[in-house]
Amino acid sequence: MMADIDANTWQTGFAPGTFSIAATDPETSQTGVAVTTGTAGVGAVCPYVSDRAAVVTQSFTKTSHGANALEFVDRGIPLDAACEVLLDADEYASYRQLHGIQTDGTTFVHTGDDCVSWNGGCSQETHTVAGNMLAGEAVLDAVTEAFVDADGKLVDRLVTALEAGQEAGGDKRGKVSAALLVHAPVPQRYHNLRVDLSDDPVTDLRELLEHTKRVTDELPGRLAEQLGTYPEEMLDSEIKY
Repeated sequence: MMADIDANTWQTGFAPGTFSIAATDPETSQTGVAVTTGTAGVGAVCPYVSDRAAVVTQSFTKTSHGANALEFVDRGIPLDAACEVLLDADEYASYRQLHGIQTDGTTFVHTGDDCVSWNGGCSQETHTVAGNMLAGEAVLDAVTEAFVDADGKLVDRLVTALEAGQEAGGDKRGKVSAALLVHAPVPQRYHNLRVDLSDDPVTDLRELLEHTKRVTDELPGRLAEQLGTYPEEMLDSEIKY
């Protein structure tokens, strides 16, 4: 197993590690991921969502694991079996974390033996949580408890979960980036948000979410003032997954 790492070791370079939550909302047919880490651009590599599942690949990230897991689920292969196949074929599986949840409730959580301490994960009825290089187990406990207790839209509950994890100690290297990705029957711009470089990325992600929701609500009225009558279909969001 890799040795425990002092936080100062990682301040000037790349390092694996993150904490994240993958979740489903059966009432709204949404899936989503929220993730934060001590390196830049976490949203570019870790979160994956579809109408059937939400998956996160982290630690020494292998992006194809996220995309391929969703593809397998789309072909009718259960998420846990799909992830097992991917990891069985990965010679570096011991350095990976891979977790997620399918809309039918199937979950999967893998933490390789060579992930940096503290590391671990857990699964619940509507979500999975995992992290590595954390301040301690309390981080993941806080994430899952906050998600369960939170009210509101899935996007709000996911960010609330990140806020709780950060408050509990978070990534012991520090705070650099955070991301939110949600798949919904009616997608909105606030379903795909990223803070790629920040001194306080989770706080900035919350501010970005609230700002984008407010702009989304105000946009029809503002366009009506500027343009008069226009086809309502022009406001249908087509965000990138």
